Amino acid sequence: MVSFVACPKAWTDLRCASTCKGNESWTLLPLPGQPFPGNRWGPDSRFRRPAFPRAGGGAAPAHVSLSPAPKRARRGRANERSGRESPPRPPVTSRRAPGPAPELARYPSVAAPSPRVSSRSPPPPVMAFVTRQFVRSVSSSSTASAAAKKIVVKHVTVIGGGLMGAGIAQVAAATGHTVVLVDQSEDILVKSKRNIEESLRKVAKKKFAENPKAGDEFMSKTLGSISTSTDAAAVVHSTDLVVEAIVENLKVKNELFKRLDKFAAEHTIFASNTSSLQITSIANATTRQDRFAGLHFFNPVPMMKLVEVIKTPMTSQKTFESLTDFSKALGKHPVACKDTPGFIVNRLLVPYLIESIRLYERGDASKEDIDTAMKLGAGYPMGPFELLDYVGLDTTKFILDGWHEMDAKNPLFQPSSSLNKLVTEKKLGKKTGEGFYKYK
Repeated sequence: MVSFVACPKAWTDLRCASTCKGNESWTLLPLPGQPFPGNRWGPDSRFRRPAFPRAGGGAAPAHVSLSPAPKRARRGRANERSGRESPPRPPVTSRRAPGPAPELARYPSVAAPSPRVSSRSPPPPVMAFVTRQFVRSVSSSSTASAAAKKIVVKHVTVIGGGLMGAGIAQVAAATGHTVVLVDQSEDILVKSKRNIEESLRKVAKKKFAENPKAGDEFMSKTLGSISTSTDAAAVVHSTDLVVEAIVENLKVKNELFKRLDKFAAEHTIFASNTSSLQITSIANATTRQDRFAGLHFFNPVPMMKLVEVIKTPMTSQKTFESLTDFSKALGKHPVACKDTPGFIVNRLLVPYLIESIRLYERGDASKEDIDTAMKLGAGYPMGPFELLDYVGLDTTKFILDGWHEMDAKNPLFQPSSSLNKLVTEKKLGKKTGEGFYKYK
């Protein structure tokens, strides 16, 4: 039987297979100047606190000894338990367990103990430390176990009332989820609800062409599942999933999630819809990295079937599975990707768009011919310059600049002078009326 103060298991079963083979009995004494706790070394305890004679009188200092107790000492303790008088005990020589000595065993062995003395003193610091570590490990284990549970997402909070946020809220509500759409501006929320209603009307008209009444019921039920709020902290306490779809700014996202982390329930999963930032960098602002992942939707959300589920090194498998199931429940096709710049689609798409610009900058082909070639030759629905104007030149530049900052030596992430010039001139594409092409 072993009692090893550095092993938390010693507090429960008092047996540690990693320390000995179970055929040796160990004496456990405190560090110098530290008393034993009475509740561990009382009359009924399996441990005994000996007092030691000191030359010249006075009590000897106590030590920690991890040396195997002699057989005579073990017989003496057996006699004490049975009520028989123990024979005189000879001095104990300095002995220790085979193998390298533990750190706490480097104190010299002591003389033979005299009759035991019980104490009601508080636990010594080394004991308290081990106890705290043991309790903390048990607490952490139970917390990790609770956090790792797979959940079925029913209640969703979407942060950001823009185009992407409204689209995510729409598809979530249309598939039976309860949704709270959050934005700082009440005007934006009103506009978002109006846009959602218009989008639902188109969906209902197409989906329920032969049954207009069912289409009206679908619209009414979906809109009824969406509520709005300007205070995210007030609504996340009862949600299963928070999906962030705000401005692509790491500092702003970190501040948002750091605040929400204090109010959200323990089981709540956080997800970011970012298309350019590292999920790990956003998750580091919270205490729930195991319940944080990327959930990248594509515009327009009601129409695009793809969702990229981004798993960081800290994202738990249960969280990943929960988000994958949620994506399927939305009627989407989830694909998994690690936390790499651009994930899958943008990592391939943006370099393709930038290389198209460089092809044009070198004078190898006109932008019109490049667009035509990719549509007719590669089967793309839009050419690269048409797509750049549709997405927004500022958005493409922002993504490219972020990648360049992360990996300045990567040739695929180098800035484009033509793109920078158009963005500086506020020619951002369709939304401003001019980009690589002019729009009426």
